[in-house]
Amino acid sequence: MRFDLRLAAAVAAARLAGAASRALGRGGGTALPGLVAERIAPDLLERLSAQLPRGAIVVTGTNGKTTTSHMLARILATAGQVPLRNASGSNLARGIATSLAGQADHLGRVHVSPQTVGLFETDEAALARVVPAVRPRLVVVTNLFRDQLDRYGEVDAVAAVWRTALERVRTSPPAVPHRSPTGTHPALPPGDGSAAGPTLVLNADDPTVASLGDAFGLQHAGAGASMFFGIADERLGGPGTEHASDAKTCPACGARLEYARSYYGHLGHYACANGHRRPEPGVVALRVDQQGFDGTDLDIQTPAGRLRLRLPLPGLYNVYNALAAATAGIAAGASLDAVRSGLEGFTAAFGRLERLAIGDKTVYLVLAKNPVGMNEALRTVFADGAPKHLLLALNDLDADGRDVSWIWDADFEHVAGHAASLVVSGRRADDLAVRLKYAGALEGQVLRAEADLGRALDAAIVHVPVGGTLFAVVTYTAMLELRRVLTTRGHVQPYWE
Repeated sequence: MRFDLRLAAAVAAARLAGAASRALGRGGGTALPGLVAERIAPDLLERLSAQLPRGAIVVTGTNGKTTTSHMLARILATAGQVPLRNASGSNLARGIATSLAGQADHLGRVHVSPQTVGLFETDEAALARVVPAVRPRLVVVTNLFRDQLDRYGEVDAVAAVWRTALERVRTSPPAVPHRSPTGTHPALPPGDGSAAGPTLVLNADDPTVASLGDAFGLQHAGAGASMFFGIADERLGGPGTEHASDAKTCPACGARLEYARSYYGHLGHYACANGHRRPEPGVVALRVDQQGFDGTDLDIQTPAGRLRLRLPLPGLYNVYNALAAATAGIAAGASLDAVRSGLEGFTAAFGRLERLAIGDKTVYLVLAKNPVGMNEALRTVFADGAPKHLLLALNDLDADGRDVSWIWDADFEHVAGHAASLVVSGRRADDLAVRLKYAGALEGQVLRAEADLGRALDAAIVHVPVGGTLFAVVTYTAMLELRRVLTTRGHVQPYWE
């Protein structure tokens, strides 16, 4: 590998920025190093990712990308591969650049195992930058919901950005060939950044996501193909869609979509009057038996055979995450045994139904950042119908979206009559309290509004009996803030560890 002073300087600056960030207590150095490095070498992401021996996998979507990435990492590791990840959840291009620079030496050579594969969680808006730079073998798309309207716009605008990014990869040759650290060209599976483009792993039950496959070869396997996953258990869901649906018209022709079965939001079995319909998924959950917070029993049909397992997570949204990870794992060469072992041994990603202990009490951290996500979080928490102790927190920082009007589209009516105790917090605690009042959640209920999350946690936990459980349902930056409080108090490790 030819010495490149600019690349070497960028890697050195990234290491220095990361060390300084951690030493000054300004975080885990998960994004700043990449930002600094890319200022020095704008092509750093392309140059470093091109050295990954087994190429890269990119996971994106509105909800579930962190959990799906963690699940897929376990599957790949069980299959003998070595995932190199932006595991902290820093999912812009700078976060991925940070992860790669952390594995590079002073010459800009990425030192990894021959079995190393890049596994990068990517923000919806960042996909347009990340995919052409990384040129992944696989692109996994979990779903597309309305989220952060002031940042992303409507779902159609996000989908258009995704199509453009994927088309760029499909039609343009790689800027830099994939090379191993030794300079040789390893044999890569299909979808290695060739002109055919990556293999897409798509949610068949999401009309907008499934439509991404139209630009790629649906009738053949290999590079540029699409692989679909979905649910087929008709005991779940019902006809029509709930009011929070974000896909009411056909992406192909604009006609109204009709749903024979809707699982949540706009995910389900759909068709339009012009004959466009949900594609038949190759990986499908034939049976889903939810066992509360003990987990979910799954019976999954795959092209490689039948798979039965206990997923140690509740919630239908985690079934979709598991299906996405299983499909991507199979596409990346993992056996069914590796998929089963990886999913059954999975532990929750930070803040995503993460369970921790505070003395003799249990706390679940539940991330909910948009109407559909909040609806499913509350539906999961109250699935057994028993009263629950709740801490709800709403923030409006840039990473949350400044516009919090979405809370009026979320079904906080789930809380009414089911809260054993209720504390609200965050920068927009008062707005949340008003929404809960209109939902009827405060009838006969003592509500405490406390903007400071540390004090709110103290106020909430005092109501929980010995051996009881507190469910903290929080938006993104509130989750990070609450986790910082818990880290300071010694209840949990920093998320970047």
